[in-house]
Amino acid sequence: MPTTRFSSAKAWVSKQAMAVTSALCSGVGAGLLIHTAVVAYLYPLFFAPVLLLVPSRRTRAMFRSYCQFWQDMWMASSCVVLEYVIGVRLFIHSPTALKGLRGIKTMCNGHDVILIKNHRTRIDWMFTWGLCLALDRLGSLKIVMKDSLKKVPFFGWAMQHFGFTFLSRKNRDHDLATLKWSSSYQSHEPGSRMTMLIFPEGTDLSSSNLEKSKAFATKAGLPVYREVLHPKIAGLGAVVAGASTPTLMLDATIAYVEHTPGLRPNESGLFCGKPPREVHIRIEDVTKKPTEEEVKEYCQKAFALKEQRLHSFYSPLREDPPQPPNLAAFAADCEPLALRRIDGTACHMFVSCLTFAALNAGAAVLWMRYPMHSLVYLGIACLTSTTLTCCGGIDGLEKWNSRIAPA
Repeated sequence: MPTTRFSSAKAWVSKQAMAVTSALCSGVGAGLLIHTAVVAYLYPLFFAPVLLLVPSRRTRAMFRSYCQFWQDMWMASSCVVLEYVIGVRLFIHSPTALKGLRGIKTMCNGHDVILIKNHRTRIDWMFTWGLCLALDRLGSLKIVMKDSLKKVPFFGWAMQHFGFTFLSRKNRDHDLATLKWSSSYQSHEPGSRMTMLIFPEGTDLSSSNLEKSKAFATKAGLPVYREVLHPKIAGLGAVVAGASTPTLMLDATIAYVEHTPGLRPNESGLFCGKPPREVHIRIEDVTKKPTEEEVKEYCQKAFALKEQRLHSFYSPLREDPPQPPNLAAFAADCEPLALRRIDGTACHMFVSCLTFAALNAGAAVLWMRYPMHSLVYLGIACLTSTTLTCCGGIDGLEKWNSRIAPA
């Protein structure tokens, strides 16, 4: 009996120690993401919009290339934080029929890409950074996001520099026009080829959204889904309509090995010690973009397959007792690769860390030598960025520049 009690106590202590360690790593990871975002915005990015004050195709090209470099560096360093500090293992599954990840990279090389994914959680877009890192398209990633995120200090301001698309969700016609313009602009402007991420579901897989989707499906005579929402066709149609002719569609499905079975990953869990244990992204297919008439059929088929794929993955969790997710079914006929094992990604992440180490060292020297000047500079940067955001943002300034001096 004493031996049993001792073993139980030892197991409890070990479990608590692991929980504390996980929470500490998550907290450090959150701090690093915030710190690097602040430093990246204040020093390399803040002055970049000055280029846009000169209406010219060349100044826009300089602005885009400069911002894409820092986007690449910041997102690659964020992948380091997610993978090595917080401890979330990311795996990319590429169909062998497409010759694996190398074949997909070859297919996408030199083309604009519209990336569609299921929107299971509010943090799906963060793990898309790893997919784009694996595909060598991190700097060209453009994400369609809610307009409210545009106003988030430092993060939202940086997203404006990166050319993300923001939707208000209050005026449907205006949002569709914004999507079409953004897709057209990003695909026709000079620079690295566009990679535009859009979640056709329009929102994440919360319980309330799932119930709304089920009600819609029942009323419309469509299949009732449990793992995805029925996609909204209009947004994807607007992106397709605006994109250049040789654009490709890259269809991907994301699934999580949750920290606790049934606990859908979120920001709180990610940064407070309960991150997903693993993230799996399966590339379903790479095809030519459909015509506007074919978008509905293309999207419905894609999400019917995602529902089937995710149902097979998550169904063991609903058994009694719960079993591990069925990864074999999810990754069937695919080449599985851990992000850290993909050719070139480790070097890419290392370079990004060195870049930010140098940037942080420079910022630290400035703050130590000129603390009052640095504090005044911080205030001016925040006030200027807030004012500019309220007046339309960097995207509005870029649109003005392109209207005065079109490509």
